[in-house]
Amino acid sequence: MILGAPTFIDKTGYFVRQNIDTEFFSLTEGFGKVRKKLGEERYAQLMDLAARAKALFADDPDDTNGKTDQGRNLLFEIENLIQAARSRRVKARLKDDEGKVSGD
Repeated sequence: MILGAPTFIDKTGYFVRQNIDTEFFSLTEGFGKVRKKLGEERYAQLMDLAARAKALFADDPDDTNGKTDQGRNLLFEIENLIQAARSRRVKARLKDDEGKVSGD
């Protein structure tokens, strides 16, 4: 997502329907798939960060006013929250859906 910002439009021509809405829909739907593993507080934080990042990217479609960089920083915060959740699961030795301690 970092490289696709701020418009997320695929320049290769392979994913002609890809855009900011489809990318953020996929992101937030992914959060929903692992909501139980994330916990409600972290899930709410991720949803808020995603909404704020999307708004920043939408406000800077030409990457000219600095909001794209702010949005990218929020994507890094999202990554950090997800990694923290994974680390917490490994430290607590919580098993994934396949019965393994993987942080997934």
